[in-house]
Amino acid sequence: MLVLVMLTGCNGSSANNAEPGEEPMKHLSKNMTAHQKDIFQELIARVLRNRGNLTPETRRQFWELVDEVGASQEEVDTMKHLLAGPIVIYMNYFFEDALVALKGGEPYKSAARSDYEQYLKSLEAMTDDRIEANDRLMEQIAYRQPVQQGDQSSVLDETMILQALDRVQQAVETINILFTRP
Repeated sequence: MLVLVMLTGCNGSSANNAEPGEEPMKHLSKNMTAHQKDIFQELIARVLRNRGNLTPETRRQFWELVDEVGASQEEVDTMKHLLAGPIVIYMNYFFEDALVALKGGEPYKSAARSDYEQYLKSLEAMTDDRIEANDRLMEQIAYRQPVQQGDQSSVLDETMILQALDRVQQAVETINILFTRP
């Protein structure tokens, strides 16, 4: 469907000393190498592409990496929001808002989506440019203008948005399983 958000990378180094009051993800990032971050993102992308990839082996690999970097539960929760949030949580807010916009004929941004955008910005997982692009996309949906999807464009209708919401819900369930220690 639509790829609406872009993930930004974590800066990797291998220090294990968070500054007092430092955000959990920034601390976790210090403990992750670029290779480890790539593996986390690949495991998540793999299970989101095909739920059949959510095997016991994939879950074992994921949790071995969590243990390898010494992540606390708070860091794991933050990682879930950083790595998966833009893909599933934000998309859920976006498509719920898209239904409202489509029915009302004008762009709509819920307080929940706005707040989550600010949260993702604080984690450096979303930029102002991406937020503005998503706002423009919401305008296209509300005004029933064609939306570019790869080399094709189409007007999103209620059925398409409901299907997207269903896929997002399936992705949320998949992420919840992955992020639950076996």
